[in-house]
Amino acid sequence: MTRLRYVAASALTLASVVLLTGCAGQQAPLADLAGERTSQDELPQLSDYAYDLVNTASSKYVGEYEGTSLWLALGIDPDTQVCLIVAPGNDRWTVSCGGIRMITSNGEHTFEVVPDGASPAESATRVSENVHAR
Repeated sequence: MTRLRYVAASALTLASVVLLTGCAGQQAPLADLAGERTSQDELPQLSDYAYDLVNTASSKYVGEYEGTSLWLALGIDPDTQVCLIVAPGNDRWTVSCGGIRMITSNGEHTFEVVPDGASPAESATRVSENVHAR
């Protein structure tokens, strides 16, 4: 292979790797976490330790259930894939982190995070694509 062909082939290979890496970039594990963040996606002020396991820059507001506001966010630990922030406006807030499918309660309501396309418990009310309440 001539030097010019070698340089051209190397440049083409490098360009392909860069383009393919961009396509395979970090994809949100849940539909609710996809898209650009807005000011509504900012997390509420809670105690100092509340967000220790939460990647706060990834938070997305997913809705409200009976006066309780809900956010999803990525976890900071590889074992903690997603976190659900439950803020009812009183001292009964919870921040629960775990796998893509989890159930948590703040004492008033039970919330379920489900993967894209999965079904929640039969009695659950849909809050968003991935969050259901009962």
